[in-house]
Amino acid sequence: MYDKYMPSEPNNFNSILEIATRRMLSALGGYYIWKYLELSINLNNPIGKEGVDRNLKILNLYNAFFWQIRVSTYKSFVADLAIFFDKSGYENTFSLKKLLDSTRDKLSISEIDKMRKEIEKIKKTHGVKISFIRELRDADVAHQEIDTKARHLLYENIESLFVAVQEILNLISHKHDRSINSWNHIGEDINHQMEWILENLERGEKARLEEIDKKPLY
Repeated sequence: MYDKYMPSEPNNFNSILEIATRRMLSALGGYYIWKYLELSINLNNPIGKEGVDRNLKILNLYNAFFWQIRVSTYKSFVADLAIFFDKSGYENTFSLKKLLDSTRDKLSISEIDKMRKEIEKIKKTHGVKISFIRELRDADVAHQEIDTKARHLLYENIESLFVAVQEILNLISHKHDRSINSWNHIGEDINHQMEWILENLERGEKARLEEIDKKPLY
């Protein structure tokens, strides 16, 4: 029987893997931007009250922009994580099933079944967290509940889901062509860039005010 998800082109696996990887890297970047902005105004931040006050002064000056960034990055990583762990996608959308099926150009059915079981084991380990991210997606991203309820999002839980995603994708790619990817640098890169952005905005505002003071009154 013809399987519509069997690879029809030699690069089908690479195409699907690239779609998944790009989407998850975008989600991970969005998460770390969102996390940076959340922590930057949190008094529990190691930078202390003085540092938080400084950040608030910068962010409030561009409040409309940074508020939208916080909303958009939150929705991005919540939606993408939930999509990754969905059991199946629509006909022409990504799913783990399609990615696994596309490995048939090199792997046997028994090898794919073994991978599937390993992936289910990983997902089961993170079952509670996966259910939580789906709840966030359904209540606050894909839809909007009217009577909202408080949901406590833990950074370590979200980050462990991204680790699980990387583990699953690397499991599949390594079995297929012995390739793996590492995303460990992304959080640090985002933090450095966010710090530069706030520093440059602060310097730019000082320079703008100095230029105004230097302008003749008439």
